[in-house]
Amino acid sequence: MSVKVTVDEDACTACGLCYNDECPDVFEEGSDGNSNVKKEFQKGGLDKGEIPDDKKDCAQAAADACPVNAIVVG
Repeated sequence: MSVKVTVDEDACTACGLCYNDECPDVFEEGSDGNSNVKKEFQKGGLDKGEIPDDKKDCAQAAADACPVNAIVVG
């Protein structure tokens, strides 16, 4: 099974919590500093993807830590 993950690029403030601290396995810094879904998980753009179930908790921790709620898991 896989889980959908989305980053709202307009809301993202490039704070880096998701890709530096909470879940670098799923998220990476984009060229603009905003969060992107890592290339191996992207489906439909830099901000959308499908991740394996075993990375869901990590991605959810990043979503919970995001100060502007720019990450949606599930």
